[in-house]
Amino acid sequence: MPNPDLSTMTYLATLTNKQLLLVKGPDAGKFLQGQVTCDVKELNEPVTRLGAQCNPKGRILLSFRALQMNNETIALRLPASMMESAQKTLGKYIVFSKAKLQDGGNDFALFGLFGDSAATVASTFFQQLPTTYEGWIEKDGSYLIQLAANRFECWVATATVDSFLDAIEKKTQKVIADEWQLLDIAAGIGEVYPESYELFTPQELNYQLVNGINFRKGCYTGQEIVARLHYRGKLKRHMYRFEYKNDQIPPPGTTIINSLSGQNAGTVVMAALNQQGKIELLASLLDEQIDQAKVESATEKLSQLSLPYAIPTAEEATQ
Repeated sequence: MPNPDLSTMTYLATLTNKQLLLVKGPDAGKFLQGQVTCDVKELNEPVTRLGAQCNPKGRILLSFRALQMNNETIALRLPASMMESAQKTLGKYIVFSKAKLQDGGNDFALFGLFGDSAATVASTFFQQLPTTYEGWIEKDGSYLIQLAANRFECWVATATVDSFLDAIEKKTQKVIADEWQLLDIAAGIGEVYPESYELFTPQELNYQLVNGINFRKGCYTGQEIVARLHYRGKLKRHMYRFEYKNDQIPPPGTTIINSLSGQNAGTVVMAALNQQGKIELLASLLDEQIDQAKVESATEKLSQLSLPYAIPTAEEATQ
């Protein structure tokens, strides 16, 4: 059976590979502000922010999208495979705060909604739409986040999942979570998984280009290294989007090499199979290696694809 044309319909992906970690308590915001790269104070508005928790060397322990549900609850949407690790790395510091961590897996089901009529379909349940990209609205304890004109994340409260599906299932076609992963790849949004734990700095995943780092917010773990790279360093490594023909999807952390010299050039961030039967991926690598890069186990060189944002030169990055 041929693959569906994902440009002409509206699609629903059940995101079982993602989960919410809830940070709850009167110190929830204060605690996270001292731990993550984004400015948690910005969450007071109905917006979400990408962000990362780093180790003291500025390497990412955890990547997430954050949303402040109320004055004492901030939700972090992260890969489900990172839940245990997130509870450990954040839990190490939260014991000193009036806050606690709660696995939101039993409280919310996560869905991705995208396609030409995604906004119309979303409004059949949520009744209204966010007013800005990365903004959100809430209805009966469920949250709708707008990522693009035709792309939404739905964090649906368990008690309302049936009514949510009743409202939209007949208006959508179900697709697997990999189709949503391809949209993240096309948007240039990289995440950290167990295989890439502590491998990347935030800048090596372009977080400075997607509003995932605030350089004016003050101290957090790893901030000194992240800020030094921004203000004093010349970034020579960024995340790029590629495709190539292969049968095996490379896992996060797979080595990228120079096809001529065999030298290490970078690392796979995330990958998925696209509609053309090719592997599409994000890879963090040295800028000078783009033209000769290939996945270590592959024979075909990577073919660069566009991103929705411009990657600055080393000189521009420090301006």
